[in-house]
Amino acid sequence: MRKFLIPAAALALAAPAVAQHQPASQAPVKPSASTAPLPDPRDEEMRRSMPDPAEVKAMGEVAARAMEAMMDVPIGPLREAVEGRKLSRREREETLGDVARRDDPNFKDRMRDQAQVATVAMGALMEQMVNIAPVLRNTLEDVVRRTEEAARQVPQRPRK
Repeated sequence: MRKFLIPAAALALAAPAVAQHQPASQAPVKPSASTAPLPDPRDEEMRRSMPDPAEVKAMGEVAARAMEAMMDVPIGPLREAVEGRKLSRREREETLGDVARRDDPNFKDRMRDQAQVATVAMGALMEQMVNIAPVLRNTLEDVVRRTEEAARQVPQRPRK
C-alpha cells in the first residue's frame, strides 16, 4: 500500500493542472468499449496483498491494546524534570491514563471506541485504495507518457 501513497499525493497535487480545459485538438481520445485496456496483473496482485477484514480488525485490537499500555506509563518523573520540583508520592506514581481520566471519567471506554472506529475507517480506506489505485496508476502513467512525448517534441538547440 505504501507504493500507492506517493502517486496518490502526486495526483492530488496535479489535479488542478490536469483538470484545466484542453482545446479539442489536444483533448485525450476516450477509448471505446472495444479498445478498453486489458486487466493489469498488478491490480490483482494488489488485491491479494491487502489484509482481509479479520486482519484489519486484529490490527485495530493491537492498536487499542498499545494505546491502553501507553496509558499505564508513569509521568511523575517527567513532571518532576519539567517542573523542577519534587512531587508527592501520589503525583510521582500518576500515569498518563490517570491524567486523562481526571477530566473524563469515561476516557478509557471512549479511547477504545475511537480505536474501533479508526479500524473500520482503515478497512474502508484499504478497500477504496484497491478500487482507486488502478485508476491513479493509469492516470499517472498517462501523464508520464504524455510528458515524455512532449519533451521529445521540444526542438534541440544547435550545438556550438
